[in-house]
Amino acid sequence: MPSLNNSTSRHILALVGLSLSILLCLSVLPWSRLTNNALKDFNLFEDLFPPKTAPTVTTASSIVDPELEELMAQAGASGDGTTLPGGAPLAADTIATDSVATDSVCQPEPEIETAKAIEGSVAIENYTGGEMLAHYRQALTEAKERTVRVAVIGDSYIEGDIFCSHLRDILQQRYGGSGVGFMPAHCEFPGFRQTVAQSSNGWEMHDIRNMSRKDTLRTLSSDYGIGQSNAFSMFEGRKKFPTTKSWDRTTFVFLAKQSGSINITDASGLAQTFEVTPSDYPQAISLEGTTTKARISCSVPGIVALGTYLDAAKGVQLDCMSIRGNSGLGTSRINAGLCRRIAQWADYDLIIVEFGMNVLSAEQTDYTPYMINMTAGIRHLQVCYPDADIIIMGVGDRGVKAGTAIESLPTIEAMTKAQRETARRAGVHFWDTRAAMGGDKAAVDWRKRKLLNADYIHLNHDGGGELANIFDKALTHALEE
Repeated sequence: MPSLNNSTSRHILALVGLSLSILLCLSVLPWSRLTNNALKDFNLFEDLFPPKTAPTVTTASSIVDPELEELMAQAGASGDGTTLPGGAPLAADTIATDSVATDSVCQPEPEIETAKAIEGSVAIENYTGGEMLAHYRQALTEAKERTVRVAVIGDSYIEGDIFCSHLRDILQQRYGGSGVGFMPAHCEFPGFRQTVAQSSNGWEMHDIRNMSRKDTLRTLSSDYGIGQSNAFSMFEGRKKFPTTKSWDRTTFVFLAKQSGSINITDASGLAQTFEVTPSDYPQAISLEGTTTKARISCSVPGIVALGTYLDAAKGVQLDCMSIRGNSGLGTSRINAGLCRRIAQWADYDLIIVEFGMNVLSAEQTDYTPYMINMTAGIRHLQVCYPDADIIIMGVGDRGVKAGTAIESLPTIEAMTKAQRETARRAGVHFWDTRAAMGGDKAAVDWRKRKLLNADYIHLNHDGGGELANIFDKALTHALEE
């Protein structure tokens, strides 16, 4: 038999070596960080040499707000992650009594320790000491005369209107309303959102990730844009849902220290010009009339865009306000005076608070420092919007690779406990998202059902719809109690 050519052998060996080198390089790249968890990290030899300990999980996003980093540094000053700011030691996996005043907070007994199952969901827990969702319930009876406004504030878990769009559709089909509500001046990933097309130019955006501590322009959305010359934002409705193609009222809320003009052009090409005079207080202009498109063009030097609202004068509107990497800690720094002035155009009857996924880690078994700070934040939110009911959404289930299997991150239960305690101490409502998803290993089941992305954390659009339906069942049950 003829022998294999030496040159061919060398080529084969070189090809095998090159392939192994490429795989080794790929296995050490931080794919989850580079792709914001669209792709997971992998190790070529992980199955041969599984880790002896639970894998390290830091945050759901590589973009983390600085206040979370500061809190984590303070809480981890002892090196074991169980020390409060100030140095008070904590026993692992416990909720300790903090120094926040509780004399004005109702703490009804007995406490609810686990989520109560209802048909198709779990019940919303009421820690207000009064009637369940009393203000929101009353507001819905007025939906034929005014806008009943709901805000959902959170992180990348709800980014791109992925959960809110489905919940908004359910509520608008039931109570009326149109449009997508709040829109920032500029969006980093406009194509991700399926309910509205957005294009913009000339805006310098600021949010909780790059705001200084002295920045007072902190609103519920946690962001704003500073306009350069001829800055514009354009919005166009999409047919994703029956009520998202068009809306009846376009309202632009802003701050202007100099004179100038703002144009709003609708889908027909008709433009209306508004002359702006300087003011220390927020101003708003509105273009009434049904439209499928609106372009807002500004020639006011240094104008600050606080938000645009695409909605109707009646029915329900749900505003999605998400910041990737947001821990929620900045809630305590919201400018209450500014919020109350903006409320003349956009006040809230219900605020749903979705945070926590960016705080989770495999090592942290006690989230008391986070709970203390979030309790202060929720209480401050009550000052900013005194007439709004508040629901804290617990974190959803999160999968993590353990050897060759996917398990639920074990410290999620500690975070859920801390979030439930936040609701109890602040005297608001709580909904156990993870329990509603199915509890332990729910992330594995949802991924199999193609409702979660490959990171076993973030919802896809179908998952957003599933979660919205489950939440609506809980909300409807609460209103019918």
